[in-house]
Amino acid sequence: MKNGIIALIGVVVLLIPGVTRGQTLPMKVKGGHVLGETAEQFFGEGREKDLLSACAAKDYKSVTEVDKRLAKKYCSELADARQQATGGKRCAYQTAGDPSELRTDTFTFADGHLVNVQLIYAAPSAESNNRGQAFTQIFETIRQAYGPPKTENTSPVRDAYGIQYVAHRELWESPDAAILIAETPGPGGSTTVIAYTRAEYDRMQAAGASKAANPLE
Repeated sequence: MKNGIIALIGVVVLLIPGVTRGQTLPMKVKGGHVLGETAEQFFGEGREKDLLSACAAKDYKSVTEVDKRLAKKYCSELADARQQATGGKRCAYQTAGDPSELRTDTFTFADGHLVNVQLIYAAPSAESNNRGQAFTQIFETIRQAYGPPKTENTSPVRDAYGIQYVAHRELWESPDAAILIAETPGPGGSTTVIAYTRAEYDRMQAAGASKAANPLE
């Protein structure tokens, strides 16, 4: 944990000079947050701290200039997420992400810590003038930082019109974290990037194995 930092800022992954691939490293995610940090830290720093302050002051224009009712709704959801997360409950907090990147972000907390960050990027679309981020761009950026994934899977999928595509799924694992990239190809498609603490990834895997063993539960 003291050897260096890998920063996953949106889709941009930076490998700090002097750090060897495969080392155990703390992972920073979008907004300067760190996987495994406490919920108190998450909501007490950066954008979330500023938004909570604006909500408390009823400065709704600082929350969103779109609609006051939406701002009030978001303030309520933000306060509820903070209360649940800092209280140790498992909960998910979704932000609007970065509109310029057509991305939505979801942060999951368990036992008072940030254990899972999910980033969903809309795929490029010429029809809707959507720049988006292509799966190949995201994969190559992360591959350059982390090296080849531990596992790679492809599967054929069809859209609503019966057109067939190939969906990709890539997984990186380390002693402290795991990163999964899953592609939904075709029109209206997307790429999902999920970063897990190792404990959260192992919990998810164990839950999946249990469900597969007894599908009636």
